[in-house]
Amino acid sequence: MVRGRRRRRVNRRDKIGQGGEKSLGSGLDEMGFQPLGRRIVVKTKRDADFPLKHPAPSDAYYDYSSRRIVIEFENGSAFMVPARSLDGLAEASEKDIAGVEVLGETALRWETLELNHEIAMLMAGIFGRPSFMEEIATRAMGRLHNDTQAAEFAAWARPVAEFFSYELPYRREAGWEHYYMTAYEIGCAALVALGQANETVGGAKPRRFPARPEEPPRWDDISIAVIYVAAQNGQLRFRPLDRRVPSLKTDDRGDMPGTNIAAANGAGPARATFNAYLVLEALGLVEGGRWTKAAETVLWRDNPTEWNLDFVSDARFVRAAFDAAAGVPDDIRSEIDAIVTSVNEETWTMRTPNVEKSDKSSPPPDAETVPPATPADLRSMVDDSRCHRLNALFFRRWRLGDGWLSATEAKSALEIYHDALAISMRKAVMGWLYPSRPSLAL
Repeated sequence: MVRGRRRRRVNRRDKIGQGGEKSLGSGLDEMGFQPLGRRIVVKTKRDADFPLKHPAPSDAYYDYSSRRIVIEFENGSAFMVPARSLDGLAEASEKDIAGVEVLGETALRWETLELNHEIAMLMAGIFGRPSFMEEIATRAMGRLHNDTQAAEFAAWARPVAEFFSYELPYRREAGWEHYYMTAYEIGCAALVALGQANETVGGAKPRRFPARPEEPPRWDDISIAVIYVAAQNGQLRFRPLDRRVPSLKTDDRGDMPGTNIAAANGAGPARATFNAYLVLEALGLVEGGRWTKAAETVLWRDNPTEWNLDFVSDARFVRAAFDAAAGVPDDIRSEIDAIVTSVNEETWTMRTPNVEKSDKSSPPPDAETVPPATPADLRSMVDDSRCHRLNALFFRRWRLGDGWLSATEAKSALEIYHDALAISMRKAVMGWLYPSRPSLAL
């Protein structure tokens, strides 16, 4: 029997030169053969060890008109970068920013801020520490998200307005009425923000000529408003997370069989009526019978009891809480301090002298108008009052994607009462800001 000749396996080796370059242009480098034609050179990881080359800097200054740092080089070229996009300069005064000077041939120095930035890093688009760059990216994505949704306002505004107009209680004489129910209050506020109604004491009255608002309401606020109203009216029902398989049988919570929104992207299963499903789909919360990625953090704000979501341990929440505590704007910090110090137990005691008579068997004549009689109950009432007012502040001025909202940005926001995400953020932030006042984090 003649055994066939075995072919020798040849392992190709790419040549790596002295400069760490890998040649893919020829397989004959080791033989010294130089073929005609273009050679392709791929940089290896070793190149990252060498700093970016740039000409020697001759001057650096702050351009007040463009609000940029300008670096001039000896060869006549120049490089500019937005000043407040640099780590350490975002909250600095213009006087401090203008104190920039060249440090050697490689860096910029702000003496009053004790801050340095490498020129090569700035030219490479690296404006600070990794955590700072991550924060910039997060905020940019948040702004891009809301800008994109604002551009798509026309796509979802009409179905949302129609949904609210049919789902909110309505009387011809008064218009839409909220009956002081949270979901209906937010729904009426949404119709006003959408330019469909004027606000009234008890709700909202349709405008004769609806108009597109100059500043469209935030997509995330409108989305949670729809979820609130849909859930209030039984148009949306959440199912326990362990129910994965849709059932054709009617369950014990009503006449809506099974689920038609599958668990996905951190959200659990749910059942929506035809009308509710259409508006959720128009908002981009549902697609193909599943919750979308965009719906995840919106649903954190409702946090259905059927799902028992633990979003406070999510890295996005933890990071946002740290940023919120570390970067409280001055106007918001003043408001927080005013809330924390405005009321104390002594003030309540002075206003309610009957507290001292709490040990008597018969109630005082004005028992219905005084707060709880015991000191412990009194402290609890004061703490509840503070937390309630702090919650309202977070409802108005904080959002996960953007952090603290400016006064102008807050005009596009709806005050979402009982926002579980905002309440959890208040607890985390107050725990950091006032560690000696644990009651503010409850």
